[in-house]
Amino acid sequence: MTATKNSRFRRRRQIPRWGDVLAPLLDVIFLLVIFLLVSASFDDTQLIEIQLPKARGSAEAQPSSESVDPMILVLMEDRKIRWRDQFHTLEDLLPLLDQMPEESRLRAFTIQTDRNVDMETGLQVLGELQNLGWSSVEFEVSPLTDPSGDLEPRLGEG
Repeated sequence: MTATKNSRFRRRRQIPRWGDVLAPLLDVIFLLVIFLLVSASFDDTQLIEIQLPKARGSAEAQPSSESVDPMILVLMEDRKIRWRDQFHTLEDLLPLLDQMPEESRLRAFTIQTDRNVDMETGLQVLGELQNLGWSSVEFEVSPLTDPSGDLEPRLGEG
């Protein structure tokens, strides 16, 4: 009776089935695949090969920076604009600027003013220059000056 009693209480060693072992492993693999698909960024840009032109000529053919007239416009308090040592209104100046060649519109345009000039005037001039095709416009605002001093165009001061 002892032999049967021991065999009855003895636990049988169960052999694991493949499905029981693989189910948690497959869950982890699917979670990793989903994580990689969500976090991956797919780059669909295409490269186009281009042939860039070679430069010809010499540096002497290009105008030097000293010979180029600076593009400086001075705003005055009375809404007058000084351009190339002449006073204009905005309406008078626009046709002059419109007649300038297209390559000059690639150069930087500088608007100089002092703190007494209305901001509205500066923004109006800036908008008109943008409409005419200037993409690079710089503002130079000088500190408050005495009323007798005249605002002269200057290069390189900000």
